[in-house]
Amino acid sequence: MMTVTVIAPVAICPLCHTVDSITEEAVATGGGWRCKTCGQRWDAARLATVAAYAQYVASRAALAP
Repeated sequence: MMTVTVIAPVAICPLCHTVDSITEEAVATGGGWRCKTCGQRWDAARLATVAAYAQYVASRAALAP
């Protein structure tokens, strides 16, 4: 019988793209972390804001002539 290990995706700093040891699941349940490289503090609310802004920028770029 083969054992399969499932590894949870880890959180990545949106600013400098450093991978951190906190999982996305931990962030979704209220956890947060400070990036070891750039020092920015991240949590679910800030990550949602960054994602929404990235989507806005992409939609504006699509409308540009």
